[in-house]
Amino acid sequence: MEIPTLVLLAVVAVLVIAFALTVWGLIRRNRRVADELQRRYADEESSLVERQASATRELQSAHDETLAGLTARHDTETKERLDAHAEQVRTLTAERDAAVANEEGSRLLAGRGLRWELASREVLVDACEAAGLDAIVATNIVFSPQDDGSLAPYCAQLDHLVITEKAVVLVDSKNWKGLILDGKKPSSLAGALGVLFDESALPTSFAISVTPDGTERLDVRTHLGSDSPASQVRRQARRFHRHLLAQHGSAPYVQTCVFYSHPDARLWTSGLDETTRAQPTRIASVRTIQKALIDSQTGGPAGPSSHQLTQLVATVRELGADLHGTGRFASEFQSSVPLTFRMPAHGALSTPASDGPRIRASRGARI
Repeated sequence: MEIPTLVLLAVVAVLVIAFALTVWGLIRRNRRVADELQRRYADEESSLVERQASATRELQSAHDETLAGLTARHDTETKERLDAHAEQVRTLTAERDAAVANEEGSRLLAGRGLRWELASREVLVDACEAAGLDAIVATNIVFSPQDDGSLAPYCAQLDHLVITEKAVVLVDSKNWKGLILDGKKPSSLAGALGVLFDESALPTSFAISVTPDGTERLDVRTHLGSDSPASQVRRQARRFHRHLLAQHGSAPYVQTCVFYSHPDARLWTSGLDETTRAQPTRIASVRTIQKALIDSQTGGPAGPSSHQLTQLVATVRELGADLHGTGRFASEFQSSVPLTFRMPAHGALSTPASDGPRIRASRGARI
């Protein structure tokens, strides 16, 4: 083999060995670098896990502290709100009790104003309901009459006004008991009674009441002429009519009725007190008041106009009257004093059912 060829082979061999050594060195270096990178990655991963665990512990601790703070604040706020609610309940309860007491006190005060008309009001409302009347029963109307020639102002008081779209009836309640003769001569009841009275001197309008006075005596009272109940109620009606005219310029005609409202009253009457100067006055007892109210709807002058009715109701309300409606007026006019209310004997409030005859046995939902 020639020398140049050997030299070439030797150079090639040297180059191959150098390349192999270089490749081997590079492989070892890459392995060391890979091992170093693996170690660093493991260290960094371990450090990251530790930091993450530490951060988790810190977050958990902060969360626990925040939760504890919120829990404590919630408990405090809950307690404060419960205390405030309890205080509010106590305040509202006190206000309710005060309102109830005030309502009862107001009812008692209103009842005092109606003291003498409570029983007759109840019977009138019963009579209107039983008759199917759409009525407003106004009780205890006090006004200052415009009488000509009066030297000083004074007050007049009306027991009841029964107001419907067909009639306005002034009802004067007389809580008389015993035997009552209104417009009927005693001899017409029993001939022997004629010797006790000078019947020829009796005027057109009169009333005689006979009431037991103890066990051995009778109390006999006569109310003649202008002092008779019928004359009195007509006088009151004229005064109230003039009052309405002065207030509004027009006024409805006011019919009149004398109502003997005591349950023990025994009435002897023709049912009408007639005079040539005025419309007849109806005379009624508990047993006949319903018929008297029904007759008033058709037996008198024309009823009030719609405008007069509105003015009349507004006027009696302004005068402090107690208003109670029946029929279609029942929901609009409800008295604050129950129909069964009676003034207590010693200041305590009570609403017992009153004694005596009843137009209706029960009121159902009205009580």
